[in-house]
Amino acid sequence: MAFRLTGGTKDYIVVGSDSGRIVILEYQPSKNMFEKIHQETFGKSGCRRIVPGQFLAVDPKGRAVMISE
Repeated sequence: MAFRLTGGTKDYIVVGSDSGRIVILEYQPSKNMFEKIHQETFGKSGCRRIVPGQFLAVDPKGRAVMISE
């Protein structure tokens, strides 16, 4: 999901993975690649029923990101 922080000029991407992590990426046009800004572990690796991460939601104003199962 893409989002932009309030008052910011850059867009960021939030990625949830089956490794139990959520990562915020920023696109670097000079390098033509994404750079990891922040990584947070929220569960054990693998696809499990009790670990959130299947659904991501972003506040349209960039104030919050929600992870759910």
